[in-house]
Amino acid sequence: MKFKNLLLGASAPILALGLATTLVTPEVSTGYSLIGGSLSHTQRDFRVYNNFTDAAANNNQTPDDQFPGYQGAVMAIWKATVEWGSELHGDGTGDPHQSTGLGSGGANFDSSFQGEATGTGGTNNNIHSELSGSSPGVLAYCETPISDGWRIRYYSNWNWLDGPGTSTSGGIDLQSVACHEFGHALGLGHSNTGGATMYPSILSGVNSRSIATDDQNGLKAIYGTKSSSKPRITGVSVSAGQITVTGTNFDSTGNQIWFTQAGSGGNGQPIKVTNLTSNGTTITASVPANAGPGDVLVRSNGTSHSDLSNAWPTDLNGSTGGGGAPTISGVSPSSIEQVVIDGPGLVTLTGSGFTGTSSLVVDGKTLSSAFPPEYNIVNDNTITFSMPLTDTLGPASIIVTNASGTTVGSISVVANAAPTIEMANSNPGFLFQALGLDLVVGGQPGDIAFVCGSPDLSPTIIPGIMDLGIGAGYTSLFILATPSIPAKGYVELNIPMAGLGLPSGFGIHVQTATLTLSTLYALPTVSSNVQSGSILF
Repeated sequence: MKFKNLLLGASAPILALGLATTLVTPEVSTGYSLIGGSLSHTQRDFRVYNNFTDAAANNNQTPDDQFPGYQGAVMAIWKATVEWGSELHGDGTGDPHQSTGLGSGGANFDSSFQGEATGTGGTNNNIHSELSGSSPGVLAYCETPISDGWRIRYYSNWNWLDGPGTSTSGGIDLQSVACHEFGHALGLGHSNTGGATMYPSILSGVNSRSIATDDQNGLKAIYGTKSSSKPRITGVSVSAGQITVTGTNFDSTGNQIWFTQAGSGGNGQPIKVTNLTSNGTTITASVPANAGPGDVLVRSNGTSHSDLSNAWPTDLNGSTGGGGAPTISGVSPSSIEQVVIDGPGLVTLTGSGFTGTSSLVVDGKTLSSAFPPEYNIVNDNTITFSMPLTDTLGPASIIVTNASGTTVGSISVVANAAPTIEMANSNPGFLFQALGLDLVVGGQPGDIAFVCGSPDLSPTIIPGIMDLGIGAGYTSLFILATPSIPAKGYVELNIPMAGLGLPSGFGIHVQTATLTLSTLYALPTVSSNVQSGSILF
């Protein structure tokens, strides 16, 4: 069975919204409909196969400590799902449309986020993914039968927006559509109540992110109103590989803690630690090696819907949603040359507590997370960044900061073993005459670099003196500069081009012929790599 969410035509969302406010009758408790069935404890998992092709579906790369370890489409769908939870997800934040109100179900239902899948899966594998192609007027659909699982597909012809803002100009809000479709996975059909998330048509904007009273009533009809005896998590702390979950209504024996699996793949089932004892308000266990950032839940010693707790976010490093200070356990590579050909060089940090990183400072330079980003938070245990030029050779500090603290690491910066040249303003290979030609020349301190330029990419060979890949036998070779490499291992140059009248498309190639200390300034010179660019205007 497929349940479809319909769009009323290219210009219809605004019209549909207007009709909803003027023609729809007041909400009634019987607006919802049920398709039969419910999700048992074995079907509470969900994953996302992030194959969304529209860049806007993964624009949001800002970490949120209530959704640790994931960004983009995965985070948007995670937010959509927890809205159906029994109560606030963590502190309820993460969606500017709902302020502090994410988690509004009020029923005996909570889901278990299990990270990213590596494929679309079958119709009962509980995976969200994009589907190539289109179907007239259809945004997405949910495949059931519920009791054995579900699958949700999003057509690729739409411009999916991952938020977290509330503007939907030029696209469709992924979180809203995911919230509607997951309602079908829970056992809800369409509602005839205007303004309900389960209304058959998605309206413009982001209102469907937040379930309405009618949606809540339908959910309660399936899973029952949240029981006063339902296990409830109010906090999580992690220290030295041990997790302590605090809350209420935990059984004395037979409790389970459910974790999100680490990384991608897996079978979707929660990572579980079982047969745990409790004094009713705390449970302590060792964190499994295959658990990762996500949500934890507690299942008490029972089988009813009310025996599974609310979902609580944690990065498994500190407390709620990344509550611990970051730590750096590894830097790769540990040593990097000052000037990287076609750089900057990519450095990978491993450690913990990287979700929620607010700043990354390398050798005193604050790297930007804006587009294009100079660093990327891959997950709670990994950050990659573009290595900047440093002011000195030797150890360069790496400082990572989040809301809970700061950690410091270092990387060794060494002089280039061989002469190296970079065309700094030629990305993607185009030059602007008014700005001149920006070059970075690297080598051993004390080297003397003859910076050569030519329009000809054919060699110049003078036996015993130089062997260059440009210049056409010295007939079109020009000396642009002759810098000495300073103690920091590189020099930055700007070669003026304004007034030369070079035509658009004119190709320029640069290379150095370097007298190196290793040969005690004896000839022949040592050649660098060749860099090329074209005049744009």
